[in-house]
This record gives sequence, C-alpha cells and structure tokens, in this order.
Amino acid sequence: MRIWDIILPEDKFFLETFREISGKIVLASTQLNELTSFLDKPKGLICQKIHKLEHESDELVRKIFARLEVSLITPLELDEINRLAKSLDDVMDIIDWVAHQICNYQLTGTYPHLNTFAELISISVTEIQEGVGLLGSWEEADEIKKSCKNINHVYNRSRDLLSSAVTELFSMQDPILLIKLKDIYENLEEVLQECNDVGHVLNEIVIRHT
Repeated sequence: MRIWDIILPEDKFFLETFREISGKIVLASTQLNELTSFLDKPKGLICQKIHKLEHESDELVRKIFARLEVSLITPLELDEINRLAKSLDDVMDIIDWVAHQICNYQLTGTYPHLNTFAELISISVTEIQEGVGLLGSWEEADEIKKSCKNINHVYNRSRDLLSSAVTELFSMQDPILLIKLKDIYENLEEVLQECNDVGHVLNEIVIRHT
C-alpha cells in the first residue's frame, strides 16, 4: 500500500454505490421481463416494484453527488463519476417510464417483440453490472471492455428489432393498438440506447485509467 493511500485513503463509496445502482437496474429489468411476458396478469404490483427501485436508485445518485462535495480522494475523476451516475440514472428512468406505459395502456395478449426487447435489456444491464463491478480493478480492463462491446452488440440488434417490429405493426387493423405498441417499442429501444451510452462511459473510463 502506498503511503499516500494511508494518509488520504481513496473513497470507496462511489464504486460501491455504482454497484448498488447497477444491481437495482438488473432487478428492474427482471421485473420488466415478467411484465412483458404475462400481459394478461395484473400489472400494478410489478409497476410499483419498478417505480420503487427507480426511487431507490435516485436516492443513491443523490448521495453520490452529495459525497462528491466532501471527498478528497476519489477512485475516478469527478467528470467520470458525474457521467456514469447520470448515464445509469437515465437507464433506470426509461425502464420505469416504459413499464408505466405498459401498465397505463393496459395491454393484453401476446407480443413476441416485447419479450425480445425485454430479453435484450436483461442481457445489456447484466453486462453493465459486470462492467461496473470491475471498475477500480484495472487489471480487469479487458473484461470491462468486453462488456462494453457486448452492450454495443445488443444495442445494434435492438435497432434491427425495432425496424422489423414497427414494420409489422402497419399490418394491424387496430390503429389505437398500433400507436400504443409503436410508442412502447420505441421506448424499449431507447432503454438499450441508454445502456449503450453507459457502455461508452465505461469504455472511456477504462481507456483513461489503463
């Protein structure tokens, strides 16, 4: 251990809190997967669980910004902490919003594209959790970069999925349902776009520190 680390130990709060936020995002994604898989079941409780996770995540982000004002030594640069906190918060916010839409629109029936989007989101946020969990362990830089590449690959798949999903919608006879599903599909794709933004932030952090 360096003498500097003894005199002014690095504040581990940030990495621990980022891991906690990413864990909550994974839990929200699991709930979203359940929501899209069982549309004919009551949706209210699942949406409440996701919204609760979003509130808890918001509080953790608030604590991160408050801690920045008093911390002397941080494991990441201040701009990196700000960008990562914001990008993770954006992922949670859009998951909460799309769940809110699904509940409010009272969708019933089976829509395979919804399930596929939810599965891609689960893959992407799991990669985020793995990448965030390795921050600070710079000897694992290649593994973090691998997670970033996987996130980007999933995002590229989601763009193709959105195109095919929207194209299929225009064969529907119900214009109201078409509008609802198009709105939801676009927001599910936005979840993956926000995940991809997290991947970019993680990749830039790794490049700077290795």
